[in-house]
Amino acid sequence: MNGVTRRSVLLGALGIGAAGALSGCTSAVQRARDANAAPGGAGGTLVLGSLADIDPKSIYSQSVTTMAIGLLVWDTLIRYDRSTRTPRPAVARSWDATPDGRSLTLHLRDDVRFHTGRPLTSKDVAYAVSVYASDAAGSQLQSAAKAVTAVDTPDPHTAVLRFAATVPNVFDLLEFMLLVDSESAAELRAGTSFVGTGPFRFDGREVAASARFRRFDGYWRGPARLDGVTLRVVRDAGALLTSIRAGQSDLVLDAAPRALRQFRDRSLYRITTGDVHDAAYYVGANVAAPAVADKRVRQAISYAVDRDRIAAEVFAGAAVASASPWAASSPGYDGAAASHYRKDPGRARALLAEAGGPRRLALSYPTGLAAAPAIAAIVQNDLAEVGVTVELDPREQASFSPFLKSGKHELWVGPHGFGQSDPLTLAAGAAPFKPKGNLSGFSAPEYTALVARLAEEGPGRPAALREYTDYLLDQQFIIDLVVSPATYVSPARVKGLDWNLYKYIDLHGATVR
Repeated sequence: MNGVTRRSVLLGALGIGAAGALSGCTSAVQRARDANAAPGGAGGTLVLGSLADIDPKSIYSQSVTTMAIGLLVWDTLIRYDRSTRTPRPAVARSWDATPDGRSLTLHLRDDVRFHTGRPLTSKDVAYAVSVYASDAAGSQLQSAAKAVTAVDTPDPHTAVLRFAATVPNVFDLLEFMLLVDSESAAELRAGTSFVGTGPFRFDGREVAASARFRRFDGYWRGPARLDGVTLRVVRDAGALLTSIRAGQSDLVLDAAPRALRQFRDRSLYRITTGDVHDAAYYVGANVAAPAVADKRVRQAISYAVDRDRIAAEVFAGAAVASASPWAASSPGYDGAAASHYRKDPGRARALLAEAGGPRRLALSYPTGLAAAPAIAAIVQNDLAEVGVTVELDPREQASFSPFLKSGKHELWVGPHGFGQSDPLTLAAGAAPFKPKGNLSGFSAPEYTALVARLAEEGPGRPAALREYTDYLLDQQFIIDLVVSPATYVSPARVKGLDWNLYKYIDLHGATVR
């Protein structure tokens, strides 16, 4: 098990038995502390603790990086009302759609500027759409961006999106798509500079250690209340939470709820549970791997795993056990589908025997996600109960996606988003589910046809959605476990935290005083 015991994995993930002492503050953190102590600042400098460093390759996808700095540096065209999923103006102040759904005219604000001082125009919208449509970007919203056949730019503040057919999830794209700067694309790819129109501008980086952002006073919504934000990388989940208690971090994103008992004193700490059930944790299966090629083996794994235990122990009851990928707010949600697989060791053993199932499997997981090690340990324990030995394979966050794309994996633990979005966004674009090139290597003509049917609006769409969900439950190349919101922890002095539908954190109105 690569020197990793199940007990050490579980305890480390829950922040128990972590290193008792943190290393001294980095110079970047010390500068942030000094800024907080200095009088006269608008809101101090917030130190954002992260298990993972900025990964420039993941800027265009929903990732640890975009959740941390997406809305610090960049803007989006619209912002959803999270309770109703009604699109509201942002950089696009208004829009008009034609009755046939073949075009959408965006009327842009005229006071939005990049950090370089260059005004944002409709050509920047066209550029962003082209980037998100490209294979190189690796975006989960690629299919929605590719559905835009043209972007007309009749004037600097009008962008007209053209479509060959209606695109049910076009506003998902407009909420998700960061308005990146075409003039600094090479620097963005290299991770040496990040230029946007957001409330904070990039101010330097020590790779694998920290990154600094300072307030952009020319921001169109008005200057942020914070003077700046420092992202501090702490690789150990327990040490990361300890850094809050030690005064070295002011905010940790997506913390494992089970580890937060030490922060119950509300006079000292603030635990915030997000209102977006966006993170569905799952076990993925590489169908090209002989050990899990038979769907009966995958179904057996699904029956073996105790989802209720994962929801209770790893997420302290904040997550909901679910065998389907949909949040309760989704039109795809169905209670019977969510409870289709319940822990049933007898059924699991029978399916394994019928399939001549494996006795040993490898289960990989990324170390940059606080909940992943604990989930992996529970899955390991549950499969041992049905006669399958699981070797845990922890991997660095930055190398995890390339590893999955290499096809060398058997099983893995990870989260997927988009269960709260339009169903087409998950089915056509999320890496575990998209019909071409998904992480499981799963491909079937009937699956591709089902995804295509989700793109059709009208009375037939609910039936297509039910068929799609039933197909996922049968094939189980993605074994969904729980649907959870994000949990944030900070000292009580941190106020004004916000986020969008995709959990990109918004610190425009935040303070640390």
